[in-house]
Amino acid sequence: MTVQDKIKEQLLKEVFSNIDNIYDFMDTRFTLDKPCDDAIVKKLNELKDVVYKISGLCELS
Repeated sequence: MTVQDKIKEQLLKEVFSNIDNIYDFMDTRFTLDKPCDDAIVKKLNELKDVVYKISGLCELS
């Protein structure tokens, strides 16, 4: 594993943690019914997928 790969791994952990914090923020401040909760989880997981794909395709600046 290269140094760049290790840095990317740490950055992904941080970004994913921040995305999880978005869910926690929404969950604690709004009363979410099941469809809304499911929609938020789905979109945040899609965001994680996009971030992961981008990190694999792009070099660090």
